[in-house]
Amino acid sequence: MATGKRMKAADRRILILEAAQEEYGRGGMHATSVEVIADRAGVSQPYIFRLFGTKNDLMAAVIEYHTAKLRQAFRNAVEQRDAETSPLEAMALAYIGFMNEDVNSLRCQLHTWAAASDPAIKDVAQRTYREIWEDIAELSGATADEIRDFMGHGMLLTVLASLDLTDLFGDPLAVAKEY
Repeated sequence: MATGKRMKAADRRILILEAAQEEYGRGGMHATSVEVIADRAGVSQPYIFRLFGTKNDLMAAVIEYHTAKLRQAFRNAVEQRDAETSPLEAMALAYIGFMNEDVNSLRCQLHTWAAASDPAIKDVAQRTYREIWEDIAELSGATADEIRDFMGHGMLLTVLASLDLTDLFGDPLAVAKEY
């Protein structure tokens, strides 16, 4: 008789997405192995394929999952900020936290953008980037120039963090305070 609780399908899906995000961040679209993801998540490959369809569908789900977490972090940061903190500053601080919490998830972004010419990734890459951009505009009320500046700093931080070279940026918290 089994003594452990059976994991709910939704929880198992999250476990798979987390494992896939880890592997995708490490190796990108083509180097990511569904077999390794299955092992990491403690499920079978056929289960992953039943749940997601194809490897491309799994990678698209990972991109959407990662983007949803980032968008929610931005929304929470703006909603919970104090009166002296601008929406852009709150989102910048949230991004720095996101970066410090799991730099590998930022590598997922880089792999997504690098693979954006791949028909399997292009639509989800464009859509999710646009969603982030639109959220920033909506949440901040910033001008187009301010949004481009914010996104430019975020892109630079993403690249530097993925290379473990954030010291080249200077103090990201000081830059966030400029917003």
